[in-house]
Amino acid sequence: MGDFKFASTRTRTVGGKSITRRRMVENGQERVEVEVDQSNTLAINGKKWFLLLNNSLLNADV
Repeated sequence: MGDFKFASTRTRTVGGKSITRRRMVENGQERVEVEVDQSNTLAINGKKWFLLLNNSLLNADV
C-alpha cells in the first residue's frame, strides 16, 4: 500500500474568538493543531504538546 494522507481545516468564531482547527492524518499518525486567536496547541496521536516560540515541541506531560 502507498502513503495515505488526509487534511482538513475548520475555522469558526465563538464568543468573539477565532478558532482554527487543522487535522492531518499521514500513515496512521494523527496531528491536530488548534489555534485560538493566534495561540497554538498541538496533539499528535492524542498526546498534547506545547509549540514553543522557536517552533520546537515540548511534551505537555513533563
